[in-house]
Amino acid sequence: MKSKIILIITVITICMTWQISSCNNKQKIAGGEAAVKRYYYTQTDSLLQRLSMLNSMAIAGNNIAVLKDQFSKCRYNYKKTESIAEYYFQGLTKRVNGPALPDVKTEDGQVFPPHGFQVIEQILYEHPDSVRSLSAEIKLLQTDLRFMRTNMEHNAISPNHIREMVQHQFIRIAALGITGFDAPLSKFSLKEAAYSLHGIKEITTLYEAKENKKESQGRSLTAALKFLTAHADFDSFDRLAFITDHLMPLSIAYDFTDGFDKSTDSSMVKPFRGTLSNYMRGEGFDADFYSSYANAKSDPNKIALGKKLFFDNNLSRSGTVSCGSCHKPELYFTDGKEKAGDFVHGAGLQRNTPSLYYAALQSHQFYDLRSVTLEDQADQVMKSSREFNFSSGDIAKKLLRDSAYLQLFLKAFEAKEDTISGYRVRNALAAYVRSLSPFSSPFDEYMKGNKKAMSAEQMYGFNLFAGKAKCATCHFVPLFNGNIPPWLTKSESEIIGVPAKAIWKNATIDPDSGRYIINRMQELLFAFKTPTVRNAEKTAPYMHNGVYRNLDDVVEFYHRGGGVGLGITLPFQSLPFDSLSLNKNEKEAIVSFMHSLTDKQKTVN
Repeated sequence: MKSKIILIITVITICMTWQISSCNNKQKIAGGEAAVKRYYYTQTDSLLQRLSMLNSMAIAGNNIAVLKDQFSKCRYNYKKTESIAEYYFQGLTKRVNGPALPDVKTEDGQVFPPHGFQVIEQILYEHPDSVRSLSAEIKLLQTDLRFMRTNMEHNAISPNHIREMVQHQFIRIAALGITGFDAPLSKFSLKEAAYSLHGIKEITTLYEAKENKKESQGRSLTAALKFLTAHADFDSFDRLAFITDHLMPLSIAYDFTDGFDKSTDSSMVKPFRGTLSNYMRGEGFDADFYSSYANAKSDPNKIALGKKLFFDNNLSRSGTVSCGSCHKPELYFTDGKEKAGDFVHGAGLQRNTPSLYYAALQSHQFYDLRSVTLEDQADQVMKSSREFNFSSGDIAKKLLRDSAYLQLFLKAFEAKEDTISGYRVRNALAAYVRSLSPFSSPFDEYMKGNKKAMSAEQMYGFNLFAGKAKCATCHFVPLFNGNIPPWLTKSESEIIGVPAKAIWKNATIDPDSGRYIINRMQELLFAFKTPTVRNAEKTAPYMHNGVYRNLDDVVEFYHRGGGVGLGITLPFQSLPFDSLSLNKNEKEAIVSFMHSLTDKQKTVN
């Protein structure tokens, strides 16, 4: 009896100790959360005041230089809390700081005009005679900011949220900030990067209630800020050095929240997890994120089955065509033709065959984005009367007669019943394609620490690609496709004005209307998905119609301002119209850099 009493007292004591510890931990977390929220409120209030002052200055008729200076202060203010705003209000921040382009909603056929910082920037830098229209834009921006401020109180800020938002901001600085994506005209990017870094420091310090938890944080931050100050010219800024020598080490130093499970309590499921350092090294990507079902997850058995199916002519009605007929490994999963062949009727298909490398790391498939998953993409190819001309269900019935295939399917899907379904055929193929993201190019080796992997010209080419030439404002690093970081949940399309023939004056637009075929909206006329430029050295010819046979011509097309620069009338061209003012050496350096994105041949076979 005495022993039972002692046991009960011991259990009660342990429970009380655990509850006290738990309460203290919650109080610590709540204290950090409250401090971060107070910081967000204070900075937002300051931003609202600065915007009101900008509005008053515009109404009073202050000269444009004064207005630009005040606008820059507003931008810097926003950058200090951008990580918080973007993490909790990503649905609204596109209007706050998104591109000054129409927001097209294909699901309901609506088009919303752009608003926010970049529209204000456009007025100040391109249309100073329209300053009187600033007031309406400022007031709308203030309304959005007030909405976020009011609703921030309803968001819990966990340790893992802080960790994720900080890493997102590092990614945002590298992929969207220093490239000029969100400050295309003012070129405030480098100063804004400094304010973003200050914001990261202040937020993490407040949350942890400690100054420089890791000594490396303070040293790395000081070095990064010093580098930004010493190299302030946008066009000549050494982005490669800044990313590898400063941002990547900083991201590791700020990968904190010791004692917490970093795999849980995320704001949402994402296709990437990790630090900026992981991101730039090609680590932490989850291609399975883009599949529709939990049981679609890839594994070695499923990938091996998918590879066998990929090169099997039995998947076509004629028995003469496989996926590998157009996507040849030796050509980096392209076919080397301007447009794909029509294997049923003998004529050519409408578009160029894209590489399958890194195809899995994007939210939509096909040039017109009509498929959301790789399974759906495979299904459309199979059912096409000009390609396989055979449904996946019929293919499954055909394969079911092959006992060897049956065993492979049973192993891959751990199935108990002796069956092969159309979905399993498509999922196995998709699993193989999802395995085709090797990250083994010289650029990747450089990111992993081999500073000899890239030549001096290639390094210079990267800095141009991600800076003056504006390539990285559509082909986002390090995937170099149109999947928008850091969330990577939406693949962009662009209207660039690809001509029907490779001529440089008085060109005519290629008649393929792109996304307009699927969604009859003028804002999508001639819009096409932004593909990756990884392995571009090996995947000629280029563009959706294969009009350019070499990368020199591709660079020249962009240098001249896309279709509008060639004389084509395109009211909704999303590419800058003006010349990039690149000289011969700069163009050659950009092409040389793209060669550094070629994966090692051994990963192809």
